[in-house]
Amino acid sequence: MTENKTRFVIIGFDGLRPDCIEKDMPALASFISRSHRWSRYLATFPTETYVNHPTIFSGFRPNQHGVIANAYYNRAANGKDCVFVGSSVPSIEAHDSLSDLIEVPSLGDRLGRAGKTLRVICANSSGSTRLQHIHADRYAGHMNCCVHDIGLTLPESEREQLQTRWGNGVSLKFPDFEGTKLVADMFFDYELAKGLGDVTILWIGEPDHSSHEFGIFNEKTSQARKAADDAFKRVLDWWEAEGKTQGVQLAVISDHGHGEVVAHYDLKAKLIENGWKVISRADIVNGSSPKDNDIVMVGDYTLGLWLTDPSEANLTRLRDELMGIEQVGMIFSQPRPNAEINEVEGRVKGTFSEALVFSENSRGPDLRVTMRNNPATGRLIMGHSLEIGAGNHGGLLPAEINSLLAISGDCFKAAELEHTEPAGHDDFAVTVMTLMDLLDGDKVLQPIPSARILDEAITGKGRHDCEEEILTIQEGHFMQYIQRVRFDGHIYVTEGARSGVCTVLK
Repeated sequence: MTENKTRFVIIGFDGLRPDCIEKDMPALASFISRSHRWSRYLATFPTETYVNHPTIFSGFRPNQHGVIANAYYNRAANGKDCVFVGSSVPSIEAHDSLSDLIEVPSLGDRLGRAGKTLRVICANSSGSTRLQHIHADRYAGHMNCCVHDIGLTLPESEREQLQTRWGNGVSLKFPDFEGTKLVADMFFDYELAKGLGDVTILWIGEPDHSSHEFGIFNEKTSQARKAADDAFKRVLDWWEAEGKTQGVQLAVISDHGHGEVVAHYDLKAKLIENGWKVISRADIVNGSSPKDNDIVMVGDYTLGLWLTDPSEANLTRLRDELMGIEQVGMIFSQPRPNAEINEVEGRVKGTFSEALVFSENSRGPDLRVTMRNNPATGRLIMGHSLEIGAGNHGGLLPAEINSLLAISGDCFKAAELEHTEPAGHDDFAVTVMTLMDLLDGDKVLQPIPSARILDEAITGKGRHDCEEEILTIQEGHFMQYIQRVRFDGHIYVTEGARSGVCTVLK
């Protein structure tokens, strides 16, 4: 690569908590210390991978991009495929064919329209990979590749070249040492050999894979972070020797953090005990029909409840039962029709409006529940899908929402490197797209995202005061709160939980 123009290499570390970097990731820690970095960089709610990747790669929050959970029931779909599953490429393709899965133009779309390229190499699930650039086969020179299933690479021409060299990739094991290494190998042996694209995504699935499997602080998860750091150092050494002087901006990012599972609770069983007919995705796959039941329940930590008959009487009954369960945390509902901006209460009395956390959407559930958790300790309750001691995410614990962003390159010229201003994934995306001239003059790709540019790292100007706020709502003895901060005309969610002490979370 000899041409000097603005390009981005973005390295993702899935599920990496900022407080887990120093001990296990010296190369990353060193890069962060001498780069522009944000101490209040925040994921969007729900803090799940398949929600936050479309935000990172579009500049919109889930209320606009439409991927409202890792998995959700789609009332517009029929049969066994009516539950969207973000880890599954066939599910992504099925729901995208029904109506645009990502309801806004993506970074890949904007680059493609501008004659520029986005190339993705990812060691997450094949579905997670696809959501980073869902239509990579529409644009010349673009690529979307999961190192754990190269056979799903877009476009077919790239797939054939990659399979000639690496077959179908490497199987996912825990820790994912082989997948992590292959991401870096492909960058050096394939991407640089072909000529670096305009935006290159190198997404490492660790430490998320191992955090779910072993726990956040388990020695095997520590080894996974160290392996991720080794792969990053290879890219960092190249960037410092070559890329830095050739207009390449290097960014490191994590999509969310992790809390710790300390107890299980079977909410589905409790609702069935209370007389509801409740089915899950597994029940639908096995032949159960939503119309023959009362509730479709998807998820087991942050979860959605879709009622077959969402009448006020049914919603009130369900709300009261949920509020009587100690293990239930926050409860949200969709905003009321014609609700005012920032109206606290949702359609269901006593519940927060999802609009407060930017997750409201026509695809959303009638009630969204986050199981009980403890913001002070990062401990949480969920269903039985993960073992006690495992890491998980999806709620509004600081441990889940606080994420990583650090950037270095000749576009980021501000003298101050440490930024205390709040920022989010949509801001990062808009900053990348602005610096690459992707948001001006194209009247086809609408809407244009309204997130802010991270100008504090570009010019150092435009500082504003932060306004902190705490929103509360109470119904009987059930009280919950949301903490938010307003900055530069934008609102960021920093914490949320049910008030009071839960016995198992002390």
